[in-house]
Amino acid sequence: MIKRDKKRESRIAKERVVYLVKRAEEWKNKDYELARRYVELAKRIAMRYRVRIPRELKTIYCKKCLYPYKEGKFRVRVRKRRVIITCLNCGFERRIPIRQTVREATKNTKSITS
Repeated sequence: MIKRDKKRESRIAKERVVYLVKRAEEWKNKDYELARRYVELAKRIAMRYRVRIPRELKTIYCKKCLYPYKEGKFRVRVRKRRVIITCLNCGFERRIPIRQTVREATKNTKSITS
């Protein structure tokens, strides 16, 4: 019996996930259903091989209905140190925290201690 090379499998899976999400981004204006299918396949591969989808690619599609965000199909609001992206297909709200930079964090601690 041949032993599985899990590192190689996960590397290939990660490449495939990135490729599929980028293809979904390209196809979202041409064929919306096909773009959704690409995202669905990418998510399934990521779960099967326990590979993380990169953060910048996660914000391209809705977490609930898996449709890529298309112009006119989502709303973006900024409130209380977070970005709220609302999917207008299913109504799901994704909340993304806005991180402070190191410079801002040190400035805030200095003003509190002074």
